Amino acid sequence: MKPTQQNDRVSAHAQPRASQPAIAWSWPHALVGVVYAIRGAGVTLRDPQLGMPLAVGVLLAGASLFLGGVLAHLPLVLAAILLAAAVLGAALLASALAFGRIVLVLCAPLVAAGLSYDDYASSAQTLLLLSLGAAYACLVAMLWPAHRAPQRLQAQLPDQKSMLAYGIRLGLAAAIVYAIAAGMGLDHPGWAPAACLLVARPQVDLLQSRGVGRVVSVVVGALAAVLILNNQPPEAVFALVAVVVLGAAAATVGSRWYITSAFTTLLVFLILLNGHLDETTYKVNERVGETILGVVAAYLVVWLIPTLQARHNADNRASP
Repeated sequence: MKPTQQNDRVSAHAQPRASQPAIAWSWPHALVGVVYAIRGAGVTLRDPQLGMPLAVGVLLAGASLFLGGVLAHLPLVLAAILLAAAVLGAALLASALAFGRIVLVLCAPLVAAGLSYDDYASSAQTLLLLSLGAAYACLVAMLWPAHRAPQRLQAQLPDQKSMLAYGIRLGLAAAIVYAIAAGMGLDHPGWAPAACLLVARPQVDLLQSRGVGRVVSVVVGALAAVLILNNQPPEAVFALVAVVVLGAAAATVGSRWYITSAFTTLLVFLILLNGHLDETTYKVNERVGETILGVVAAYLVVWLIPTLQARHNADNRASP
């Protein structure tokens, strides 16, 4: 099977990218994001490190991060193998159930990100805060005025054979970059495999746009956080930033450009660097460096290796 044919089958459910604006904006979505963020804004007034995770609040995110935190306590090789297995399992699930795509594009990257936790208390606290935030979000959703949902094309599940090959390559890439980051003794070795899994998509054009967008967005988000923290703002500013950032993230969810990571990086760095500005250079270099490592790995396993393999197979068929 040619790479283009395989990519089309794996991503047959994807929305046409050309029909999406580069940066979309929806005021109704922004309002929903602001209302969701209010839950954590009050807590952020007293403790930004507790309020911001509470404002984000996604149940699957909390559980995935906690699972990654559990894997982080295992020996390096075993943790890398289990990460690869988790990615492969998510890829196969995506070929069987529509929900599997969420597991592949959201849960698997967050399991990788959870590998950065070095103690159970921190990962458990994150799970609790995100779960409480998710409960609040569910309550808001139930009370929100009902409206007609837009009609969407029936999603076509990719075939199992394509997803098996894709999951093996992607799982190995995530495991390898995690081993590299952990072997170098970096503080957050889960950032590299998380970037790899968040960027990777079977469509080459989507992979390219997400790869470039991820690197640029991470740089922008990190620098924005540094600018805010350098002014030593009061806690009220952190609360306002949490509301504005989550509102903007919700409003731009339909964008063709991959800018979501700018918002997430901004929040992450406000938490990490608050009171630790002396670590700014190290943390920014670590985040950007691991992001580039993960993006390069995604390019290799999703685009370059399949392309070279297809050319090699074509040459073998053409030779007498």
